[in-house]
Amino acid sequence: EIRLQNFIKPEAFPYRSALGWTYDSGNYERALRLALEKIGYEELRREQAEKRARGELMGIGISSFTEIVGAGPGKHFDIAGIQMFDSCEIRVHPTGKVLARIGVQTQGQGHETTFAQIIAAELGISPDDVDVEHGDTDTAPYGLGTYASRSTPVGGAATAVAARKIRDKARKIAAYLLEVGEEDLEWEPGRFYVRGSPSKGKTIQEIAFAAYTNCPPYLEPGLEAVNYYDPPNLTYPFGSYICVVDIDRGTG
Repeated sequence: EIRLQNFIKPEAFPYRSALGWTYDSGNYERALRLALEKIGYEELRREQAEKRARGELMGIGISSFTEIVGAGPGKHFDIAGIQMFDSCEIRVHPTGKVLARIGVQTQGQGHETTFAQIIAAELGISPDDVDVEHGDTDTAPYGLGTYASRSTPVGGAATAVAARKIRDKARKIAAYLLEVGEEDLEWEPGRFYVRGSPSKGKTIQEIAFAAYTNCPPYLEPGLEAVNYYDPPNLTYPFGSYICVVDIDRGTG
């Protein structure tokens, strides 16, 4: 109960700590209560009391945490003077298939899946249509690497912003093809359409083809974007652990 009372309350976020770091979000009380519910905490305490009455040893440990990840804002961190941004380059081929080159390197985390899903969500396409390249310093944009849980908060954010740049250019091309103003277009996943005329629209695949074959004269041909993302802040994931341990008195 004391722990629950001492938690930073959800309405206090973003919360500036005594050392000046800003915790972006959190609901620590809910995390702990969920853990207690999932493990059946009250029943465990009853079981513990019964075992102790029989001379058996059973312990219940509870730990809540906030972790600092996503290194890091260039205003706070650097490596040999290089700010700790990360990067992504996206190219949409005339077929509508996507090539993404990222500045972070997978170590088994599944970047190919995560980054493909980010791009797919932003462009409204299938993740199967996204090919993710990493680890080739001859072709990938400059990045600061995979550590400190930074790949998705920093590299993933760079990828999302690059995809939004693609979508912004796609809007311009769609407006040209549909002979309307950009402000007259609405976006739905994978497609721009004319406001008030949902049947009049262009898919990302159609726009990609036009980017190479019928691009507006005031735009460069192609559908590519690069983004270098310097996060404004660290990010602070949180959670609670509960561990139950039985100890044999004879063997320890």
